[in-house]
Amino acid sequence: MPEQWIVLVQDKEYGPADLETLREWVREGRLIRENEMREAGADAWMRAGDVPELFPERIPSSSAQMPGRQQSFAELLSESWRVYRQGFPKFFFFTLLVAVPWFLLQLTLPFFEIPQSTAASAGVIANVVLIFLLVGMWPISLAGLQLVAADAVAGQADTLSNLLRRARKLWPRMAQLCVLVYASYFFWMGIPLLVVLSLTAGAASITSLLLALLILSFLGDMVARLFINFLFWQQAGALGEQVGAEALRESKKLARQRLPAPRLQWPLYRGAILASLWLLLLLVVSAGIELPFLLYRMRGITSLDQVVSLAQSLTEAKRPDALTIASSAIGSLLHAVLRPLLAASFVVLYFDAKARSQNQTDNN
Repeated sequence: MPEQWIVLVQDKEYGPADLETLREWVREGRLIRENEMREAGADAWMRAGDVPELFPERIPSSSAQMPGRQQSFAELLSESWRVYRQGFPKFFFFTLLVAVPWFLLQLTLPFFEIPQSTAASAGVIANVVLIFLLVGMWPISLAGLQLVAADAVAGQADTLSNLLRRARKLWPRMAQLCVLVYASYFFWMGIPLLVVLSLTAGAASITSLLLALLILSFLGDMVARLFINFLFWQQAGALGEQVGAEALRESKKLARQRLPAPRLQWPLYRGAILASLWLLLLLVVSAGIELPFLLYRMRGITSLDQVVSLAQSLTEAKRPDALTIASSAIGSLLHAVLRPLLAASFVVLYFDAKARSQNQTDNN
């Protein structure tokens, strides 16, 4: 970056100013992205927002990050794996932001007891702090995963400190989307499930069973619709131009686009396959990790009564034992390792879907 710059603000020129002065102006709000600036002694003007030394948090435009061609499903998987490997250290950092408080909550919540007195105990305070930490870090973690993957797709690299700063700036946007998305899932899934439980809790009848089945059918349809409509909500929120409901509309538009191509190339089918493959991998690896702990606990058990006694002792335990801690720690670490793989694949799919949408618009 040249040493001296002239800045144009409301038809008035300021400068020459060096890089440190310009950064100070940015911090003070005197220099914004839309201002024009030029090198001292040159005539060409440019936007201040296009100078990465001044606005390192700038997210490159989607068109710069899109793959140059539409990808087959095999190429999509290969690109996702490349992005995952390339950005893994930074991916892992952003997943640890929520994996650590979640691991601690796993150890404390199952053994939490409501205090008899009105005074808050240390355990209550610790759990409240962990919950607030988990909720507060979740939008940053989501944004960070998308940014790391997008940089890798675009062939760019950013420092971890800059990535964290960019993710923090996206916190309000991602937090708003989290509320909208998770509230929608709760409303369309939680309430019907509560109704089904209330119908089946009392004396069962043909009418109540039929009504419960009808509600479950409705629930399955709504889950599918929500999955499709929210397919790219994280990517649209962190990488797109829209915010709030507009970002969700972009996600829905990309997911539901109908292409003149085999259905395997449609974003909604690819997204469903990617999510299913990731979930299957997570279940298989989780089972492989949990099985040794289960077998170790059940060593010497030869009857059903002993199994029931073991389960009761674990339920009534006042604090986690070493096996519980080890199992929770490995499980949280596993999720922290595998979660970025899903994020990487959906960012790649997001840019592929945008490229297909743009090509379809150009052809029309």
